[in-house]
Amino acid sequence: MTRFALTAVLASLAAVPASAGSMGMNERPEFVRPSMTAMTVDRRAGDIYDTRDLARRGLSANDIVQVTALPRGGMVDFSSRNGG
Repeated sequence: MTRFALTAVLASLAAVPASAGSMGMNERPEFVRPSMTAMTVDRRAGDIYDTRDLARRGLSANDIVQVTALPRGGMVDFSSRNGG
């Protein structure tokens, strides 16, 4: 009887990892990057950079610079600082 109980326990433990594949758990991560549409826009340098950065880059506040605008998809970092 003990041998039967031990065999049943081992068989049930062996069946758990085998059934995990059919439960929708992927063993390999998907390395697909989310697609983001980036576009360039022209902005006044004084709106983007502070005084120290303007001096370092040799720009005046009224110079027009071209920057990449990424779409906003909501909150990026929901951490404890943001109330999360």
